[in-house]
Amino acid sequence: MQTRTIAALLLLATIAWAVPSLTIAYRRDDHAAPLFDACLYPKDFRARYGLYLKQASERESYSLIDGKQNTLSLTLANFDTDSAVLAALLSGSAQVGILASEEVLGAVLKGRPVRIIAPLQRAGDLLVVNPSVPAADWKELVAWVNSRAQTTTVGYIGQYSMAALGFTQALEYENVECVSTIPGRDLTRSPESGTVLAGGLSPKPDTVKVKLVRADDRAALAAELSSGRFDAAVLQEPAATWVSALRKCRTIGRTDILPPGRFEDRPGTIIAATDSTIGTRGEDVSRFLELMAVATHYANNRTRNTLAAAYRWLGTSPRLESIPLSNMGFSSRPDVAFTAGIWNWYFALRLRNAVPRGLAGYMEEKDWLGVPYDSLLLVPALERAGARIIK
Repeated sequence: MQTRTIAALLLLATIAWAVPSLTIAYRRDDHAAPLFDACLYPKDFRARYGLYLKQASERESYSLIDGKQNTLSLTLANFDTDSAVLAALLSGSAQVGILASEEVLGAVLKGRPVRIIAPLQRAGDLLVVNPSVPAADWKELVAWVNSRAQTTTVGYIGQYSMAALGFTQALEYENVECVSTIPGRDLTRSPESGTVLAGGLSPKPDTVKVKLVRADDRAALAAELSSGRFDAAVLQEPAATWVSALRKCRTIGRTDILPPGRFEDRPGTIIAATDSTIGTRGEDVSRFLELMAVATHYANNRTRNTLAAAYRWLGTSPRLESIPLSNMGFSSRPDVAFTAGIWNWYFALRLRNAVPRGLAGYMEEKDWLGVPYDSLLLVPALERAGARIIK
């Protein structure tokens, strides 16, 4: 009887001290490169930060070790689309997601209980043209668009694409009329003053120079470009490089930096969790955010290692990964570009009357940010990571 009692007590102690676990769902592309670094360079992370991942099953299961203590068990689940990552979060099959910011922001507009909990990657939006377009930069493209009798068709990906919204603003700045499949009403200009009118009548067909059309995914957009049905596309990396390299198209410049520049270095890929996970698993999620904070530091300072991690993890080539990685940056710190990008996205959609009535009343950036973004778990994670980086 005494032996059974001791065994039972040992079992209870084991259960009580069981390491908590999180499932991390991520979009399978190089935006998650800091996570690949953490998985592939444990010796470097241990020496530099004292926080590292110990592999249990390659690319699937890892233990988060702080010093000598096993603090968290991580299961990695990769998906081909951001919508699949979001679905995993909402279903509860994953507790943390690495996905496009617009996917989470769009879900917030629809009342889904999910929030951004940390930045990860800053986006550089690129303009890709098909081989028949005789333009080498933005100015030449605008001149070519204005000289044509027919409408120029530009593709984009994502229902609430920041890249597409920024591109429409760049066209408006150049006084080029456009229509789009972005939700809401297209903006038009007063014929008397030239000022932009929000939510009014759509531009007249004979004045429209550019039509923005949403494609289902990267493959569909590439097919439309190479066939000539799309004259150009506005894309993030690595999609821009992939389309350019495999479809003989050309990248002619960044669009996020074009005037008025409201989406320059905007939030690209972010880390997200549901309200339930934030409330019940906050300490564990904050530990993961601490790891990602030191991982972004590593990615920005050990760029050759990060390049190698990306092409090894994704099964691509150094050449195909080197270009997109040179056009993006990683950071877990919510800087001005991050918060302004979220606000400008909201404000642009509100001008289009595309924001649900219950969310359309925010007039200040600081008030709106509290809806899609929760920094509660990130702040202590950054403090702990900062101490490791300084050390």
